[in-house]
Amino acid sequence: MKQFMILLIAALVSLTAVSNDGKNSSLNERFYKAKVKELTYRLHITAEQQKKFEPIYRAYCEEMTALWNERSKPIKPSTSTDAAAKAKRKMEMQQRAQGIRMKYIDRFATVLNADQVDRIYEVESIIQKKLKERRDQARNQ
Repeated sequence: MKQFMILLIAALVSLTAVSNDGKNSSLNERFYKAKVKELTYRLHITAEQQKKFEPIYRAYCEEMTALWNERSKPIKPSTSTDAAAKAKRKMEMQQRAQGIRMKYIDRFATVLNADQVDRIYEVESIIQKKLKERRDQARNQ
């Protein structure tokens, strides 16, 4: 089961290398569903919990996606002032993301048990890291 999930995520990541336009909305939905399945598997979320968890997680993902879509394309700083401004922008985005995580942790706690709540962001981070690595590998090939 674990290998299947990893292969599923790998396949989805390789497909996400294409640009994000209207044609990829179904791809984004499949990617979201794969993430939910992986979280369900790794956190041992029951079917009953999943029914309540998924709408909360979808809202969380939408807020996080909207936040990260706000940033413009990366630019190479030409001066130390540019570099400082870029670093500050990155830290502000991280701070806002942390605020969203804090907002949703209470909502997740209404559905998940203490162990699951304690691990949700850790597991999500692992999934995101693996997806990023596979996307980078696909781009380099």
